[in-house]
Amino acid sequence: MSDVLGVCVGEPGTREVEFVASQKVSLGDYVEINYEGYRVLGFVRSVRRINKHIEGIFQPEEVESIKKLTSQDSFFKGTISILGDPTRGMFVPRIPPEPGTKVYRASAEILKKVFGEGDEKKIKIGHLLTRPDVSVYIDVDSIVSRHLAILAVTGGGKSNTVSVILEGLLSKSGTILVFDMHGEYVDFGDGEKLKRIDLVLNPLRLSYQEFRIFANVDDSAYIQDRYLRKAFKEVVKEITEDFKTPAEEFWARLELELQKYRSDEAFKDDWKSITGVINKVEDMKEFYGELFDPLATPIVDQIEFGKLNVVDLSHVDEKIADIVVSHVLRNVLENRKSYVRYGSGLPFPLFTVLEEAHILASSTINTRSRYWISRIAREGRKFGLGLCLVTQRPKALDSNALSQANNMIILRLIEPGDQRHVQQASESLSSDLVEQLPSLNVGEALVMGKMIPVPALVKIDLAKMKRSGNDISAVEEWAKYREQASETKQKLEDLMNMEDMEF
Repeated sequence: MSDVLGVCVGEPGTREVEFVASQKVSLGDYVEINYEGYRVLGFVRSVRRINKHIEGIFQPEEVESIKKLTSQDSFFKGTISILGDPTRGMFVPRIPPEPGTKVYRASAEILKKVFGEGDEKKIKIGHLLTRPDVSVYIDVDSIVSRHLAILAVTGGGKSNTVSVILEGLLSKSGTILVFDMHGEYVDFGDGEKLKRIDLVLNPLRLSYQEFRIFANVDDSAYIQDRYLRKAFKEVVKEITEDFKTPAEEFWARLELELQKYRSDEAFKDDWKSITGVINKVEDMKEFYGELFDPLATPIVDQIEFGKLNVVDLSHVDEKIADIVVSHVLRNVLENRKSYVRYGSGLPFPLFTVLEEAHILASSTINTRSRYWISRIAREGRKFGLGLCLVTQRPKALDSNALSQANNMIILRLIEPGDQRHVQQASESLSSDLVEQLPSLNVGEALVMGKMIPVPALVKIDLAKMKRSGNDISAVEEWAKYREQASETKQKLEDLMNMEDMEF
């Protein structure tokens, strides 16, 4: 048994007890309490340091005088959350401990068992904040079936945390799809386990609703909508039968079909609307033409097993990113359903990482991605589809999507609105834990959910694989540019001097 820290005091309950200790106790540390035949693990959720001689209000000089006389009279007082007996499936006794029951510092041995050391289905993400000798592992099956949210302020360590998880999953032959909003993962690692997926859409695999958004035809333009729908479906039918239609011919056929409607006397009353559709299709081709190719392999079919599959969205705007993500998520869900039920489709589980999740699943804007994110969050468990929602603006993330993430890694969160939004979405996030979030340093996180037996304050490991997209040092870039400009200027001056000498 470890050293005695202190004793239970006050009126202990079944879920929390107060304690006093003469030894140093850290916030977020773990303790053991033995009672009713159980060896119960507890989490120090609050702690204060008290000097019985220095209470009330004193002048600074009075405090200094008292401290000289009472240097050994301070003690610690705090609250312990009862987590359960690790040897009995974290069972919580129904009878609280007696006041005066001893509180021990949890042994490294028991903590290593709790946090999954040696379990082949788990991956290491860091170590306990208060116990560097105790590594923390998370369960892979749980994050895939129950989803994951990674939340923090900008610069809090989100990208490093994602990278650590990606490394762990790849070590388990995990198959991952990342929608990369900032081009951070296009050079991930040494390239051996990286698959870059070109952002090219096959119009034959788009739904009409997806295609219509590119053409900027909304619901209120019902006449334009009718003709575009008719032309699109007719062209897709023709091209599907041909199998070898290049992109240019696709656009030509679409415009020709619309021109036929405008030339038909039967549609003369709608001539103005049809002309408007033709103009929009021309604009669509000019702005987004390079994104379409009837000969392109669909994105879902390009996903490779055991690799980090990256779709680079850094060069498109949020509107296009939303359409692409919703399109791919729809196809991923349909393909996994098809494989599970009929044996054809996507033949392996998939873990999808959504960077800037508050844009794709906004709490205020009804994006197409939000619908498919919610669908997969609800249904993905049955088909081996997991989601990882990553954001620095939790309160802007759809609460329904966030609540479906039964696992959370919460790094530093300062804004009270973000804290409230996260707490409302998670039943297990107490106000005491929320209070710790602003004080976390970079790379420190509260880890909780089905993927870990008990909540833990964790120091996240540093990712080993190289990642692009880190912050640019303005000072270094300015210095580099100044040096280059100076060299260029000197070369021009030398060249001019040579010409003068020749003259």
